[in-house]
Amino acid sequence: MGTEPPSPPIVVEWKVQQGEGSQVDVTFVVDGTPFEIGSLDGTATYEAGPATCALRAASPRRTELVCGAGDAYEAALGEGELVISHLGGEQRRVIKRVPVIGDALAVKMLALPFDDS
Repeated sequence: MGTEPPSPPIVVEWKVQQGEGSQVDVTFVVDGTPFEIGSLDGTATYEAGPATCALRAASPRRTELVCGAGDAYEAALGEGELVISHLGGEQRRVIKRVPVIGDALAVKMLALPFDDS
């Protein structure tokens, strides 16, 4: 009948680590290739840093990482690309466009760095 098998999902993962002060440095990994995205403000009421980060969305079309009181990055699947944006209040600023092949995301769990201090 000529139907093509579905393409494998695009495997993505957010990685966070302590940055300077209360900043959290963010890397976004796409099919094994890391992209340094920037940093988010990890300040929350009672703590700061990577422990304040969480996945706010993880669907086949988009994923979102939030840190602190709401500073966030989003990756949304478009036609042949992932569009990574910084979400600040009502504003969305495109940070990077990554060419991809596939029509769905497989979002890995957020693994927070271990702090043994």
